Amino acid sequence: MIEHNAQNTSASEAPTATYESFIDALNGLHDENKLRDALREFVKRGAATARNRTADLHVRATKTTGAIENALVELVNGVAEANREVANAALQEVETACVAVDKLVGATSFDEARKAYFDYLRHQGEVGAARTRSAAGLVSAKASEAFDAFRDSATKFPPTWFRAA
Repeated sequence: MIEHNAQNTSASEAPTATYESFIDALNGLHDENKLRDALREFVKRGAATARNRTADLHVRATKTTGAIENALVELVNGVAEANREVANAALQEVETACVAVDKLVGATSFDEARKAYFDYLRHQGEVGAARTRSAAGLVSAKASEAFDAFRDSATKFPPTWFRAA
């Protein structure tokens, strides 16, 4: 009988090789006991192959689920970080506006009030530009991290049929 090793064949080759070994075994059999033994061996090998492939599939599914979970956790962390940044920016906006109002209220002349107001507008323009750059950098960094994590996870767990024999 031909020895068949299910671990060294691809998913598409395993049934063909098993079937061919079964046919070869049947061609040489004329005794009913040998036929029963050959059939029993064929079924055992098929069950072992199915068990091994199922276990491999389970391991890969578990690892893939973990990779997806990690990517989602990173995504949620990124959204939470962005929300904290927005809350901090809103707090800073209110504090800056209150300082500007205090300066306007404390102004003793129209020129002093005008200067305080234009200083406030200039400061807000600079802060807005800085926040825009910061937000763009944060989004870019988080998207890059998520993509890298997904790519690394995807390359670690290629499907069995995709691997080289």
